[in-house]
Amino acid sequence: MSTVLGLLSWNPEIRNILALSVGVMILIGSVILLISTNTGPRTGVLVGLAVLLGWLTIMGLTWWIYGIGMKGTPSHWRVLNVNVGDLSQDPVKKASELPAPNQQQIANQILAAHPDLAEKVNPDRIQGKIVTIGDLVDADPNLLSEYKLTPNDLGGWNLLPTSNGELGDAQAVADTALVPTEGQKIFSDSAAYKVLGAFDIGGKENEYKLPENSTMWDRVWQNIETTAHITHPEHYIVVQVQGVIPQETPPGGKPPTPKLDPNQSVISVVMIRSLGDLRFPGFMMFLVNGILFAIVCNVLHRRDKLIARNRAMAT
Repeated sequence: MSTVLGLLSWNPEIRNILALSVGVMILIGSVILLISTNTGPRTGVLVGLAVLLGWLTIMGLTWWIYGIGMKGTPSHWRVLNVNVGDLSQDPVKKASELPAPNQQQIANQILAAHPDLAEKVNPDRIQGKIVTIGDLVDADPNLLSEYKLTPNDLGGWNLLPTSNGELGDAQAVADTALVPTEGQKIFSDSAAYKVLGAFDIGGKENEYKLPENSTMWDRVWQNIETTAHITHPEHYIVVQVQGVIPQETPPGGKPPTPKLDPNQSVISVVMIRSLGDLRFPGFMMFLVNGILFAIVCNVLHRRDKLIARNRAMAT
């Protein structure tokens, strides 16, 4: 007996399972016992099950609608492959069609032609800071058309500015694909490379984008069109990185500013948006318990009809 008690106290999972099981048995059993004193044991069990399944059905419906409670996998970026060098040889057709520009070369051209942007993208005046096209586009979106970086010039792909929310999520996933802990061990850690920029294509946001100078009717039609389109277009993103030159931090000093290594190839992490199944557990809970609730209610209904028929025959 002391061994059993020691086992239960040592493993909190077993203790929690037993505590929950006893609590459920007492809660449901006490209700069924109370109902059975007035209706009989069979009817009491059926009424108790109907109440329990009805409550579980409502809870499953609430979880399904709001995406709370028992959750599945949320939407996320899923890595398809990591391409080193020439992106045109990528097995993903959409990625191979991306005419990725030399981002650092174009960024230097923009800074040379627009020196006033240097103050906007580097307000702290950090010497040797790596400025990307995304940083410059954040400061002046008109640069896309000026330097032919629009979707029409990039085969339908969009160059994402640094402030884009999707870029932050995709960059975190790209980090796991590049470092040794989970990825392909291309870099020792996330400090060994610099993100040059990202491009995306597809998805409802891009497929049903509002035109320039859109009117109220354009926005209404966009809402109708996106709602009527049940399936989601495939959404790809390509995050490009390049290694930096290793530098030692002086004792007691601040880390040096990273510098791109021109001898290293540009690495492209190709990802696709997975919509996940966040509401699926709630839907299954609603469906299964709803079916069981309907079956128990049907049994109760047939039992009531049988009792009414027997009483009519007895009179």
